[in-house]
Order: sequence, then structure tokens, then C-alpha cells
Amino acid sequence: MTDTWKWIADSKLCFVTTGATAPFTELIESVLGLSTIDTLIQNGYTHLLVQYGTAKDVFERSAAAGRSHVEQTGSALGFIIDGIDFNPEGLRTQFMLVQRSNGLVVSHAGSGSILEALRYQIPLIVVPNTSLLDNHQEELAVAMERSGYLLRGDVKNLTPTIQKSEGFRVKMSQFPPITSGKHRETKSFAAIMDETLGFID
Repeated sequence: MTDTWKWIADSKLCFVTTGATAPFTELIESVLGLSTIDTLIQNGYTHLLVQYGTAKDVFERSAAAGRSHVEQTGSALGFIIDGIDFNPEGLRTQFMLVQRSNGLVVSHAGSGSILEALRYQIPLIVVPNTSLLDNHQEELAVAMERSGYLLRGDVKNLTPTIQKSEGFRVKMSQFPPITSGKHRETKSFAAIMDETLGFID
């Protein structure tokens, strides 16, 4: 994978996870929007990888426009936009690449995706789907942002949150690994989820 991406020591990855069974298509379109791409490039990102689930058509259409924009503006020679389907074995490889490259994760507000990303202690932007009837995603994102674990993003405009994520990297709250036992001693992710009705993907 890294060979295909022309991965080098200075590479910087933004990885986007949008859900497996019911992908957040508005998030796919937003992260591949021209202003979002420009912001990533301005902040030193070299790679944008989108996990699109069953929404491959949405990804391919938006990615084509994004690649064309990069080529026309010449704003980043070699900025790579790529996508992957759902991986039943999880996203460990992608999160490790983000961690290694001092990158960023942008995620839908499913609790499983949030928990997996937080274990790697990497900047995380969570984007709630505000069109859902029971908007527990918004409650979860707000609660986690208040505790300093992540940043809440607006699907209509991700630019300011991406810019904020660079400073957030150095001050984000330490999240105890689920296997450490420390989550029983602190107001952890699990405790917050319990308070907000037990979120699941």
C-alpha cells in the first residue's frame, strides 16, 4: 500500500472513516471538497485516504473532482487521493500510518471507530450526522470534545477544524487504553458512552 502511495519519510496522512454498513456520504463529499483539500495541503498533508464502505460511486465522483483540482492549481505536486472499501479485519494499518506520519483521522461518530482511533493517541475529528432523527452522535461528539479527547467537525465546513487540529495535537487529553484498567478509575470514553445511552456503530 505504501509503495503505491509513494510513501516517504515526510509523508503526512489524513485518513477518513465514514462507516461500513451505512456510509456517511455527506462526509465523503466534504473531505473531498476543494476547500478541504486545499486546507490539508496547506497544513503539510501529502496523502488523503477515504474508507468509503459501500459508497464507492460517491467517492469516485468526488475524488475525480478533487484530483482535477489539485492538478489544475498545481498546489501540491504528488498529493495523493485514494480510497478503500470496508476491511473486516479493522483499520489498524491505517491508524498506525497516521500515527507514524503525525497525521489526522476524520471519522463519522460511530463509537467503535472513535474508540479504535483514540487508542492510538492521534488527533481525531469526529463529524456527527446531524440528519439522524435521534441525534446521539452530536451528544457524543460534544461530550468527548468537552473532555479534550477529540474535535467536533461540521460536515458543511471542515476547514476550521482541520486547522485547529494541528494545535490540538500537543494538548489533547491522554486516553487510557481499554486494556489498561485505567478506564475504571477515570471518566473514560466508556463512562461517557454509558451516560449517553451506549452508542454503537
